[in-house]
Amino acid sequence: MKYILIFCLVIFQGLEAYCQNSLEGFIKDDKKNPIPYAIVQLTESNTTVRSDAKGKVVFKDLQEGTYTLYVNFLGYKPVTKKVVVSANTNFLIVLQEDVQELDQVVVYGKTEATLLREEAYAVEVIETEGLKNSTVDASQLLGRISGVNIRQDGGLGSSFDLSLNGLSGNRIRTFINGIPMDYFGTSLTLNNFPVNQIEGIEVYKGAVPIHLSSDALGGAVNVVTNHKPINYLDASYSYGSFKTHRASINAQYHNEKSGFTTRIKSFLNHSDNDYEIDVNLLDFESGKLDENTTKVKRFHDAYTSKMTWVEAGLMNKKYADELMFGVLVSDNFKEIQQNPYATGTPAFPVGEAFSKEEKLIYNFAYRKQDLFVKGLSLNSYVVFVDAVANNVDKSPNRYDWHGNYKADAHPTTGEMGRKSDFTMDTENLLGNINGEYAFANHHSVALNYSLNSLTVKGEDKYQPQNNTQFSNPNTVDKHVWGASYTYSVFDDKWSTIAFAKKYYYNLFAIQSNFQGTESSDFIYKNDALGYGIASTFKLKHFQFKTSYEKAYRFPESYELFGDGINVIPNQELLPEESDNLNFGVKYQTLKANNYQIEMNLFVRNTKNYIRFEPKMNRSFYVNDPKVISKGIDVTTSYVFSKKFTASLAGTYLDLRNNDKDQIVYNDRLPNEPYLFGNMTLVYNQVLPKKQMLSVTGISRYVHEFYLLWPSLAASESKSIIPSQLTFNIDLTYTFKEGKYNLSLLCANVLNAKVYDNLNQQKPGRAFSIKARYFIQN
Repeated sequence: MKYILIFCLVIFQGLEAYCQNSLEGFIKDDKKNPIPYAIVQLTESNTTVRSDAKGKVVFKDLQEGTYTLYVNFLGYKPVTKKVVVSANTNFLIVLQEDVQELDQVVVYGKTEATLLREEAYAVEVIETEGLKNSTVDASQLLGRISGVNIRQDGGLGSSFDLSLNGLSGNRIRTFINGIPMDYFGTSLTLNNFPVNQIEGIEVYKGAVPIHLSSDALGGAVNVVTNHKPINYLDASYSYGSFKTHRASINAQYHNEKSGFTTRIKSFLNHSDNDYEIDVNLLDFESGKLDENTTKVKRFHDAYTSKMTWVEAGLMNKKYADELMFGVLVSDNFKEIQQNPYATGTPAFPVGEAFSKEEKLIYNFAYRKQDLFVKGLSLNSYVVFVDAVANNVDKSPNRYDWHGNYKADAHPTTGEMGRKSDFTMDTENLLGNINGEYAFANHHSVALNYSLNSLTVKGEDKYQPQNNTQFSNPNTVDKHVWGASYTYSVFDDKWSTIAFAKKYYYNLFAIQSNFQGTESSDFIYKNDALGYGIASTFKLKHFQFKTSYEKAYRFPESYELFGDGINVIPNQELLPEESDNLNFGVKYQTLKANNYQIEMNLFVRNTKNYIRFEPKMNRSFYVNDPKVISKGIDVTTSYVFSKKFTASLAGTYLDLRNNDKDQIVYNDRLPNEPYLFGNMTLVYNQVLPKKQMLSVTGISRYVHEFYLLWPSLAASESKSIIPSQLTFNIDLTYTFKEGKYNLSLLCANVLNAKVYDNLNQQKPGRAFSIKARYFIQN
């Protein structure tokens, strides 16, 4: 913290004296539509800025005199204009389309994603415009980024875990438009959110900006949906193997004159997930397990999820860039085929247990640039989540893998643990307000406040005597205050951000033993100060980045108190804290055949690492006192003549126990992949009559890893999650300028046996076809 304060003092000493003159204006096309992100150069001062989303441009602190503006943007003819600056001067520049300019390879404008990548944070951005015809979801897109690994239990709707540079689970927070998804539940997650509804995905590795305000320990993922003031209709439907159906309808109406805007986002997902797996069959009568594996179909693994999100409000008004109210309704139903807490051979499948969830969400969002004064922007939201989750496991029957069952085989327990019909009611209030003020050309400050208030109450209808733990509401309140200061020099070539976050955490719950026979009030209060710094330096072909953050994450209520069914409480859990350090470098050519390579080195030194310890129906969470993660991720890509793209992403991480007092000191952490990567090849061919054919091939590799501590037990008896190598091929045909789109996907082309988790086999070869209709004006 001392060095950050010294750095800030040095920066403030370099502040230039204010000048009284400013120059501002708009860049528009010949139809009076704003042109965002056009490059505007003030030649006399060698200063270059970009127009914002409304086409607005501002130059501050200018001396009186005559200046020359040079404006260019891809697809338009460049414009040069003389302006005389005295006091505050306004201008309007209209660009004319230049059809020939579209065939050139020099790109003057930069997309929002490019601008974000050039920030000081270690951030990756996935642009989805070319991927919306695919059948993939958000989690599958994330798996293509270096440093990111996605693990799923099975097919569509199965539980999944996201790992980023060695840290996983709740250490990596996920957001939708900056709103935390932590308590949105299983009906609205990254693995069922269709790509049609996504404009981009931001992945922050290590340091997290204050506007994504949460107790993220090692990174964050922010899914951004479409917020452009346009009219559009986007509808799609896909059908695939294992009776998989995925449909999505998204639409928006915007009245340019009144600003009234209404939009709808919706999806429906269903799959029987009846794919083949290899199992060792168990004879009911003899109890003997067959040593040889047999192919069987999963028979109790269906999944259905639905969502409808309606918003209405105003956009592009003097008092608000966006003022929207919305209601979101979602639900899902999931049959359970395997006990997720079991680690042995799945001799007995689950034949009747299931889970379901219903969710009602109300949201309000407000954002405005140049609020009251120039350079002041405000973004805010309020969200209320009302959810009911139900887990049912009360069948006494024991099933085999052919769907046969033996009645009353275990009358005192269910298929996965004790019999239960457990319902959890959750209420979650989320709020955030973020203000940023650019008080000079190269200086800005930001303040942020975030509230996350959670209340849970549970009831086991089958065994009411076990309700003690959740019979009264358990509450968790998180408050996070954040502040940041940004300074840029050398025409924005060198930019630095210093920030701090103050966390307040309050928890009240009913403490009970697992049998529910004793209970007492449990109050847990804590606070912490996090801080960090991020800096980037850009040259013509290179960009260098470095960042550091002292980060914290507090235990979730279910980590402290279990789930009321199979996970037992551990109220002695301590908050996680981590020192996160990143250093990255990117090289990029600026030619027609573009080559790019990016390397990121990282260290995560974590104390009180919270780890799940699976032990059938007595699983629980524990603290590992010291864990250190070191590694490297590399991404390289080559674009040839805008037709062919090849990219390669790889990650190696060394995640180890760093506590010298433990017998497993210096062991790799169990059940964590440490070497993985992917390769993507894309070929685009423009056809006559504005048609397009695209072929995409994706290969992914994950090296084998141990389930438990590597140094414990003999090597021949250790449980191993085997290596996996998969290939996918996706064909897309577009015609009528993108109005009609067809896509065919073959996943796992070689029908490889794939496991992300021990004995939980994922689908083999699968096909899907998708049709999409899209119009806008």
